[in-house]
Amino acid sequence: MKIVYTLIMTLWILDGMGQDLDLKKRYSFAKSYFGIDLNYFYNLQSSSFLNQQNEIQSFERSNFISPSINFGATHFWGHADFFVSIATSSRKAKADELDNSIRFRAITGMRIFPMAIKENTLRPYLSYKFAPIRLNQSNLQGENYRKTEVKSIFGAGIAYQTSKIYTHLGYELIPNNQTSIYLSRSQTATSAFPKGLVSFGINYTIEFTNGSYSSPIPQLDSILRSKNTLGWFFGIGPSSAFPVKSSTYITELYPFLDDKGMPNVFPEITAGYHFSKHEFIVSANFRPIKQERNAFSFNQKLIRNSLGLEAYKFLFDYHGFAPFVGASIMYDNIKLVETDNTTKLTDERFTFISPSLIFGWDIRPGKRADIWLLRTNLRYSPLLEINKNSKKISLQYLEFNFIQAVIYPQRIKKYKELR
Repeated sequence: MKIVYTLIMTLWILDGMGQDLDLKKRYSFAKSYFGIDLNYFYNLQSSSFLNQQNEIQSFERSNFISPSINFGATHFWGHADFFVSIATSSRKAKADELDNSIRFRAITGMRIFPMAIKENTLRPYLSYKFAPIRLNQSNLQGENYRKTEVKSIFGAGIAYQTSKIYTHLGYELIPNNQTSIYLSRSQTATSAFPKGLVSFGINYTIEFTNGSYSSPIPQLDSILRSKNTLGWFFGIGPSSAFPVKSSTYITELYPFLDDKGMPNVFPEITAGYHFSKHEFIVSANFRPIKQERNAFSFNQKLIRNSLGLEAYKFLFDYHGFAPFVGASIMYDNIKLVETDNTTKLTDERFTFISPSLIFGWDIRPGKRADIWLLRTNLRYSPLLEINKNSKKISLQYLEFNFIQAVIYPQRIKKYKELR
């Protein structure tokens, strides 16, 4: 829950920064962007493998670059930058003695600017990222091993912004980088994640709020504040899931598997009704989630189709930042398949009905009158787990729906009528 705590603390700090600002436009506090990051990892520590004599032998790992695709926005009049980065495959400086790689998964983070960033001016920042990092390594027989750990990453740097371009350059530190890995199903050794990296990003900024000042918006806002109408919406966006609890089924029976391995990035599709007068939403969503663990020719797949019925209430609207909190009931249909070499050990289905908590926020350029907006939500199911062989397979994830595009078709029609 580190990310939730960090976002709440940041909002509290930045609330104080925003109180004394005299702005003509309520929503000049945010500017969206997309672009790329290049993360350079250097001075990697050595790792180990089993040689042909079945002895532990060390090998050196080369420096590498990890590109990623960014989506984010500078908020609170240039004092903060919230972003999500989707990492792509790493690029090594040269081939290593043994096939291996280190890769970020979905990265969530923020940069805090003590002096607000503004156009054509260098500004220092402090940064924090919350990222799963996956270590991949093969043995001499070509069998793969993976290990995932979620890391907090701290950094500092400088940023520069023009009317269209936003760039940043910084150094980032990864604490507690030592780890233990499996070289076979039974033999372990010490390895390490990177200690730090140099990060460079270049992004193109976009202004989404221009339509929020057009003449129909105040009229539409007045209608939506007076009664619960024009509330149907549809949304879709990418999600990721962070395991927050270990599975005793894996740690005790198959400890060489990646217990904290993340599911693949998956879509969240939602539809519901927004009771605009009371700032309350009821919605249904669908999320197809696939998680796969494999090591030393053992493979485990969890295929989960999840349907949720949710209700949540918006707490306040701070210059277009509108957080909400609520709860849901989920129906999950889960298939578990396990294979050892070519032998299928398990092929079972499970169904669950379980509660879930939801927290998130809207970015609202037009008060309550947006015909479309960006929504972010985090979901946690505290009771979801599979019982197997007197052990537990945990499905207790912190689901993070990064950026969901939400469209209100009835509002679009009304907006056109009022023009």
